[in-house]
Formats: sequence, structure tokens, C-alpha cells
Amino acid sequence: MGRNPLPDKVKQVRGTERKSRKRGDVGQTVELLDVKVPAHLKGEAKKIYELKVRQCFAMGILSEIDADALAIYAWEYSELLRLAAELKDEGYVQTVETKNGSEVKINPKEKVVARKIATVNALGSQFGWSPVSRMRLQAIAKEEEKKDDFQMLING
Repeated sequence: MGRNPLPDKVKQVRGTERKSRKRGDVGQTVELLDVKVPAHLKGEAKKIYELKVRQCFAMGILSEIDADALAIYAWEYSELLRLAAELKDEGYVQTVETKNGSEVKINPKEKVVARKIATVNALGSQFGWSPVSRMRLQAIAKEEEKKDDFQMLING
């Protein structure tokens, strides 16, 4: 099955774009003011959605087609935060009374939190939000600065 291909804009920002692998525009780009938070997102999910829209817009990768995936990401991430807070309050292990006495077991919410983390990371990687992506962007920015300094030296 493989992973989903990244949009051309993300590849441009990362510096990994290749002409032979261009996909073309997959959706019409939108202006920041055109983006409205979906009505079903409330509270923390709404805040996350607004933050990620601004980040996508700053990267130049926001298109109409991304709205649903972004809404799912925001909801999943807000659920992750809520469950992680509950897990912290309840504790990672629980003492359960059985007919043979008491047993210490892992809190079942720990598995749900782990699955939510995996889902959020998978959705985020589709938008290019990972530490590796940020390191690549920083390296590209440094390379461009070096080229500019060299051009200034040559051109006088």
C-alpha cells in the first residue's frame, strides 16, 4: 500500500521536489480568511484546528481538499490531550480486586493513548509536520543563506 504522496508544495518547502515526480495541483489553494472552523469541532479541537490552519497557510500548503483531514487531525489531537490528562490523573497502573486478591494492571487508557499518538503522528506526517521535516527546512534555509553570501561576494 505504501504511504500517501506529499503535495508538491510540501516538497518545495522541504527542498525535495523533483520534476519527474510532480503531481500537479491537488486542490485549489485558499486564503487564510476563507478558512472556517468546522461546526462539529469544539473547545480544544477548535483551537488546534485554527493553529494548524495558520501553520499550513504559512507553509503555503493549505488547499480546500485539506479541510477534512485537518479537522480529523484536530479532533484526534484534542482527544489525545484529554485522554492523556485523564491517564495522568488515574495513574498508569491500577490495582484491581480479583477473587484471589488484588492485582496491579496497566490502565486500559494507556493503549488508547498510544493508538491516538500513532494516529496523530500519521495524520501529521501527511502535512509534513515532523521533526525531520523541520530539520530539513532549517538545513535548506542555511544553504540559501550561504548561497546569498557567496553571491554577494562574487557580485561585489
